[in-house]
Amino acid sequence: MMEMLSFEFVRYSLICGILSGVITGILSTVVVLRKMEFIGNGVAHAAFGGLALGLLLNLNLNLMAMITALAFALGVGYFSERGKVTENTAIGLMMPFSMALGVVFLSLIKGYTPDLMSYFFGNMLLVKKEDAILLSLMTLCVSIFFIVFNREILYYTFDETMSKHYGVPVNFVKYSMLILISLVIVASVKIIGIILVTSMLVAPAAISRLFSRRFKTMVLNSILMNVLSVLIGITWAYYLNVPPGPAIVITLFSMFVLISMFKRIRA
Repeated sequence: MMEMLSFEFVRYSLICGILSGVITGILSTVVVLRKMEFIGNGVAHAAFGGLALGLLLNLNLNLMAMITALAFALGVGYFSERGKVTENTAIGLMMPFSMALGVVFLSLIKGYTPDLMSYFFGNMLLVKKEDAILLSLMTLCVSIFFIVFNREILYYTFDETMSKHYGVPVNFVKYSMLILISLVIVASVKIIGIILVTSMLVAPAAISRLFSRRFKTMVLNSILMNVLSVLIGITWAYYLNVPPGPAIVITLFSMFVLISMFKRIRA
């Protein structure tokens, strides 16, 4: 373990992975209880479109991914509100469109096309000090948002229609959640990858739901599940020389299976 920590990129990967695990763990409960599991996949594919556009125009890839992810989130909010469709339907409409744009942009790039595999599945070598700072700020912002608007988020999560009657600013909470989820996904792409980042938004809450009954407890347990999966996943990914993203996802799924089996045996 000490040998692994002697490398700077591993230390930054662990720090970024833990921070990413905390913020996705916080958001995970809302995503699962609101049945918005599709949002992570949609935003990730939108980020792919931004990356491809950044490559085509020779612009900052992270900035372009963030802009397209935000545009995607706002589009989902708008169409689900004004278009009279559910959030998942809006995501299902916009996700293939974003992916198609990305493929078109990549096909327009002449000559050598940079390898995007690291963005698809994560790459510890890409993680730097700046990523740790960004994730730290985002963790702070998400934590403050959940603390300040805890009551509003709780009402919105369980019953959006009734929450309006209790004076909850539903649109504010809705768009804030979509924006936060989008930013968190883009910030986590380097460590977990575009294809697999959805797991950190869905799996922890799915696991904690097996043994949690209160909203706050479920949030805390989701954070714990994510952090444990990051620590275990990055550790065995380093020693087996495999990408950390798949390692974290395999760890999360294994935890879900084991806890489900344990609960069934005890029942």
